[in-house]
Amino acid sequence: MPTTKTQKKKAKRKNKLQARKKAQHAEVRLDKADFFYAESQWYKEQGNFDKALHFIKKTLKLAPNDLDYIRALVDLGFRMKNPKLQFDGIMRLYSCGQMDDLLLPHFTNLLIDKGDFELAIQTIDRLIVRLPSMNIPNKRRLNRDAKHNREYCLFQLQNEVSGRPSPPKKQVKKKAVKNKPQVASPRSVHPRPPASEPSLPEIPVSVVIDRDSFQTHLSAGMASSHARYDVALEAQRIRFRESFENLICLSTLMGVQSFWHQEETARKVLKTFRGRALLSDEVGLGKTIEAGMVLKEYVQRGMVKSALILTPTPLVSQWQEELKAKFALDFASTDDLDFRKSNHAFWNLPFILASINQAKSKRNVDAVTRREYDMVIVDEAHHLKNRNTLNWKLVNALKKRFLLLLTATPVENNLMELYNLITLLKPGQLKTAKAFRERFMTKGDPTSPQNRSRLKKLLGQVMIRNTRAVAKINIPPRFAETIRIEPTGAEKELYDRITTLVQSINETSGTGNKLLLKHLLAEAGSSPQAVESTLSRMLGNKELLLDHEKQIGAIRNLTRSMGDTQKNKVLLNIIHSAPGKKIIFVKYMGTLAHISDYLAWKKIPHAMFHGQMKNAEKDAQIEQFKEQTDILVTTEIGGEGRNLQFCHQMINYDLPWNPMKIEQRIGRIHRIGQENEVRIFNLCSANSIEDYILDILDRKINMFEMVIGEIEMILGRVRGEKDFSDRVYNIWMDAALPEERQKGFDQLATQLKRSKTRYHTTKQLDENLFGENFEL
Repeated sequence: MPTTKTQKKKAKRKNKLQARKKAQHAEVRLDKADFFYAESQWYKEQGNFDKALHFIKKTLKLAPNDLDYIRALVDLGFRMKNPKLQFDGIMRLYSCGQMDDLLLPHFTNLLIDKGDFELAIQTIDRLIVRLPSMNIPNKRRLNRDAKHNREYCLFQLQNEVSGRPSPPKKQVKKKAVKNKPQVASPRSVHPRPPASEPSLPEIPVSVVIDRDSFQTHLSAGMASSHARYDVALEAQRIRFRESFENLICLSTLMGVQSFWHQEETARKVLKTFRGRALLSDEVGLGKTIEAGMVLKEYVQRGMVKSALILTPTPLVSQWQEELKAKFALDFASTDDLDFRKSNHAFWNLPFILASINQAKSKRNVDAVTRREYDMVIVDEAHHLKNRNTLNWKLVNALKKRFLLLLTATPVENNLMELYNLITLLKPGQLKTAKAFRERFMTKGDPTSPQNRSRLKKLLGQVMIRNTRAVAKINIPPRFAETIRIEPTGAEKELYDRITTLVQSINETSGTGNKLLLKHLLAEAGSSPQAVESTLSRMLGNKELLLDHEKQIGAIRNLTRSMGDTQKNKVLLNIIHSAPGKKIIFVKYMGTLAHISDYLAWKKIPHAMFHGQMKNAEKDAQIEQFKEQTDILVTTEIGGEGRNLQFCHQMINYDLPWNPMKIEQRIGRIHRIGQENEVRIFNLCSANSIEDYILDILDRKINMFEMVIGEIEMILGRVRGEKDFSDRVYNIWMDAALPEERQKGFDQLATQLKRSKTRYHTTKQLDENLFGENFEL
């Protein structure tokens, strides 16, 4: 026994240390149990019950009293038709007083099989008492069978007490086979004990089908109309709407290969979280698809008739395209041409997709927050981490019934960021900010939580975070090769003259023509044919200065006089040196026609795909590419929603200035279902804008080695929300000399590298904090 103060302090410290170690050990055990449980559930979904059983047994060794794990054991017992597993699981539930009354009939049969007649009588008595209040069919038959079973158990107990022999084993075995249904049936009933004889006579049973009557009704032509058939289908759909067990939206999705973790996430959000959740899946697992499924489900059930989606500025068009193409949902967006004209009328539309910067602006914030929304979705929700920002205040002020927050990195620097996000979803879930700090934050380390198990439980009521390990997302690697092409004298002249023209127009009327000028520069990096079509349209503009008009005419004549390009020669070399199917991506229709003519001239069969085709034409071209030709030339839409994983090579003939557009191209073939390593060839002319972009994306930040979705996270962390393509355009326009140009792109590369470092730091922090604790 410690006597001195020093000894008492040492003992107290020792006890605290032991308690901490014990708590840490317990936490590690729980984490392992969660992992094994997730593995078991995955194998069960795949139908591999033996593996599922292996992992659930390991789970129960670590957490033998966890009800979810025990119920999983019972479920496996029924799926495997294994009475021993059923008995083990149900007995565990019975011992801790958590057995569902619906299991009473089956548990009784298992006890009788085990010969535990005393406990069987207890469960039968409990069943007879509970039966009137149970929501179960055939109560009268169950009550009768229960009484029969009780008499049988009493009969067996009396035999044991009196020493009377039981019927011979052979007779019992024979009787059990004849009279008892399969063990897997929860309503199997033991026979009533005989009054004198130990066995009952067999009762012959025969079934006769009246074939004439059956044939008469089948051939009588009792057919219903198509309208009645549609009514019957609608009645079935209405029946499903009574619960969220079945997602009625799945059959309406277009070009979506939904995965089990996405469907289960949608069900959990709808059924358990009641439409308010933080979706924090790792990058590349489809948070957008999950949110779209929840939204579509609510829309089809008539529960959402107005919705607001808030995203960073660069993601508005991407969301709009996906909602339209995959979910058949038309959202007006702040990228629409008539947005500024309609202004306040825009904010009264039922379905709105908006840049969060536009929504929070002084001009719009009152109109945005004045009305009510059935549903609000916020993408890249880590931008709401600080409750003192306009972003957080805007979302908090919105009148909304359902709310989804999407982010792969809910914590970046401080646990209070997580508190702020959860408070938007469910105010009071984590108590007050002061109480949260005291209970869950470790002094001196704002990213290390205490009371982890309690915090996990609270977060588990509003948060889902699926990982690649549980989702079983395994895709072969991809390899990119950038080919820098030296232009001919004519090609260099064309590019320089277009740059001079664009700079000149930019100085005189740049603001009004910025989009056109960006396109013209991008077309210069694509093909002379793409440039020529735009210049022809520009000549019809009466507002052009005379000097500009002369320059445009001269440059157009130059494009028409140019022969073959260096890029075409490299393209031909790739086609011949790398056998197999290839997709050639281009941005402009003029370039697509140019490549098609070139391939035809070289007698290379190919298919074409672009947005101006009718659906039947598109299907035919994809089928031709799959079955007959090795080349598909396509514009940006590139077979959206179509399965192109049979191809594993792609060529970026030209390059979008937006890295997310490049990623969308890659995602057409580097996705789940791809079985081969993916090869990417990037073509660019030396000293062109695309050359500088690829230097940053490929050599400086290794974009082509990233997981799909990560470049979006990195771009989103660069200060400000200016689009990447705007930054590129401004650098090109502001630089008078090549040295200034290089300096501008180097600064942009430095910003992206810093952003990438911050992203990886945040990613590691979130993995350490959440790991696999919030998966399905």
